[in-house]
Amino acid sequence: MIEAGPGMALRSLFLALVLSLGSVLALGCAAPSDEGPIASGSDDIVDVPQTDVERQSIGNCWIYAHASWVESMHKAATGESFDVSQSYWTYWHWFDQIAAGTAGQISTGGNWQTANGIVRKYGLAPESSFIPADTATELSTRQASALAAVNESLSTGALKTSAARRNKALVREELDRAWELGAGVSATLDQIFGADASRTFTSTTSRADASGTAILRADDFAVSYANPPGAIAVQRRLTQAMSEWRQVYYTATDRRAFQQRVQRALHDAQPVIITWFVDFNALESRDTPLRGSFNLATLTELGAGRQGGHMTVIDDYQAKLADGRVLAAGTTLDPGKPEDKTLLDSALLPSTEVEFFRVKNSWGAARPDRAFAPGMPGYHDLHLDYLDGPVKKCVERGGTTDTSSCPSTTVPLQNVVLPPGY
Repeated sequence: MIEAGPGMALRSLFLALVLSLGSVLALGCAAPSDEGPIASGSDDIVDVPQTDVERQSIGNCWIYAHASWVESMHKAATGESFDVSQSYWTYWHWFDQIAAGTAGQISTGGNWQTANGIVRKYGLAPESSFIPADTATELSTRQASALAAVNESLSTGALKTSAARRNKALVREELDRAWELGAGVSATLDQIFGADASRTFTSTTSRADASGTAILRADDFAVSYANPPGAIAVQRRLTQAMSEWRQVYYTATDRRAFQQRVQRALHDAQPVIITWFVDFNALESRDTPLRGSFNLATLTELGAGRQGGHMTVIDDYQAKLADGRVLAAGTTLDPGKPEDKTLLDSALLPSTEVEFFRVKNSWGAARPDRAFAPGMPGYHDLHLDYLDGPVKKCVERGGTTDTSSCPSTTVPLQNVVLPPGY
């Protein structure tokens, strides 16, 4: 995480940890801090269903990316825009850390595997049923205030000892207090999981039962995706998606082949999760043709800036064909039309140059301090010259990037999560 939420002195928590290929460490997330209005929707080369842009206030971009992925597949399956509670998953992420007995401070970072584990154990909650206030704005300030309260409890309060942290009922009580959960919400969690969370949806001895509540098991949550590639997407269960989709790492051996895999998934309207390295000085905020994009020219001009890791969902891309024609992001192509099908097929040729991937971000929409992709509030364009790098990787000191000390380089595009067969 690069910045704390409004009014919170949380910078030291938000380190970017996933900065090497093949890493499975927790990901701390880059997150600007000023508020902005909500936006949603898209009009793309490809037609990936998307829900509203939301905005993280702490370093849990990986949870927001997972929610966008889940919501997109659910919308494809049902036509419904289901609003997943990121706060619900964050609550259980913290519970698992503290209940292990060793966490002296909450780590907000996580990754693809961490998110899957939480969803399998504790399921999903509609945002309106966990923190109703989260439904009124794109920014969950409750997450930031809860983080401060829990860390205070771990430092000087009820959870300051290892023995206290192993008391799972006490951990639940402190989390409920920090999150300011309503009595009805706490009672529902007790009913399903037990006051000490001794029951989960994955337990073989004491299985949780959410009957009659708003909480949904991953086994009961409908999603839709194509398998094999090019097939008509069919309805499945979220549990199946979490088992079948795969994390694929970007290497220097055949970058074009990697890009083609991503393109094929996007052509089939699949919401591809991307993990990438952020240098905020690469984001063009001036009134230029590159406005709203992360690109190497802007970074080269401005030099290294604040840095961190990030996870988002790819929504679209732009490509230049071998004959010089540009397939512009934001211009819809219909694979059912022969002329558009020809263009989409041409986009997959080895000779095609992908210019950028457009991502749905978790930094909020239409903000004066963060330029966005033209006409796409909350979306950013990641140019391949930036994603391919290498770019300078600077030292983090106390949660702040030391731009005077950049002893190494990194390739910003780290990995993606693809459907089976792609």
